[in-house]
Amino acid sequence: MKEILEQPGFLASSGTMGADVSYLLALVFTLLFLVAWRFAKKSEGTKHHKLILVSMVSMVIYFVAYYYARQLGVLSFEGKEGFGGPQEVYDNVFIPTLTTHLVLVTLGLIMAFYMLIEGFRASEKVNGEYALKAGDLKVSAKTFKIVMLTIIALWGVNQIFLTAVRHASMGVSIAWALIFGTVALVVSIEKGIEKLLPDGARRHRILGRGTMIIFGLILITSTATYLMLYVIYPVK
Repeated sequence: MKEILEQPGFLASSGTMGADVSYLLALVFTLLFLVAWRFAKKSEGTKHHKLILVSMVSMVIYFVAYYYARQLGVLSFEGKEGFGGPQEVYDNVFIPTLTTHLVLVTLGLIMAFYMLIEGFRASEKVNGEYALKAGDLKVSAKTFKIVMLTIIALWGVNQIFLTAVRHASMGVSIAWALIFGTVALVVSIEKGIEKLLPDGARRHRILGRGTMIIFGLILITSTATYLMLYVIYPVK
């Protein structure tokens, strides 16, 4: 897989197969989310629900496979040597754009998971069709504690397995800690947001718009990063 991802790409002469596939999938996932949002705007709840669910599962599978294959992500092979432009552009344009992109991706993944779970909780089936239901939507203190303790317990078991069985490196342990930390953060978001937006239906609509804006910005920064790496400033 690693060798395949390093092969010459098909979108730009300087691109790699991994970079091109990654960019195209980012484009596809963004478009799918936007179409799903359009379904929601037209009150087609079932279509919105199914498309979001399929898109989310596909995106998670893609990210897991891509991370496993390339270890450190998009720039793991290129590093700084993958950027052929001036140092000033690298420091003042490329790095800020890439940093913004990574922050947006993190926020987008967190919000996507949250919105998926919140969507199930805030909806109901009416005559066979999904629709948002009005009313307060809260997680009880007991349920919240159980979920958080479960996440901590799973992280502990996984950490023991990594250390005692796989003899994994510190980097691997940190990566898994960040994954479980992200899951815990998604759960924690609910307690803060439910105080600001107690009505589940209104919460889903408002946060849905914000999430779509984030995904739009992800596509913009992803496009800018790809263009700078493989079109405007490729390594000669």
